Amino acid sequence: MMVVYALYGVAALVALAPIAIALGASPRASNVVYGASLIVTLTLCMIALLCLFDQPLTATVTLPLGLPWLGAHFRIDALAAFFLIVVNLGGAAASLFALGYGQHEDAPQRVLPFYPVYLAAMNLVVMADDAFSFLVSWEFMSLTSWALVISHHQVRENLRAGYVYLLMASFGTLALLLAFGLLAGADGNYVFDA
Repeated sequence: MMVVYALYGVAALVALAPIAIALGASPRASNVVYGASLIVTLTLCMIALLCLFDQPLTATVTLPLGLPWLGAHFRIDALAAFFLIVVNLGGAAASLFALGYGQHEDAPQRVLPFYPVYLAAMNLVVMADDAFSFLVSWEFMSLTSWALVISHHQVRENLRAGYVYLLMASFGTLALLLAFGLLAGADGNYVFDA
């Protein structure tokens, strides 16, 4: 199933974080992390294209993660495939740009571990098929993007932007929790399908 291959791509992006930490301030670190991110995001984009045009309408998988008796549910349907294409084309473009721009970074170790994890979280947000997986992915995305926002924390405007970002992300999470509460059925199960 294509959703399993997409989750392998997400796992590859997450695996780049410890590689970035291990490489530290090495001159090759930027090329390795951004180059691998480019390859993985293009692969995820191809998987999404296959799901959109060549596969059955919905592919699902349940992982034994998350809440003990429920697991984590992930799905790629036509809408998720479209947004996976958008997310991964943007990620591929950013990774391609970062291959050159990253060479001029003063402290790449502040950015490199968070960049591929942010891309992984964006993919998980799109593929999440239950409220718990969605909220965990959403928070994962919010925290990694916050770390990217404040990577140059010596600049006062970046700290302010990080503070505003955390406020907005917290408000967004609160709105999502309220929305999920409204979506809960009488039996307490969350229903995404109409």
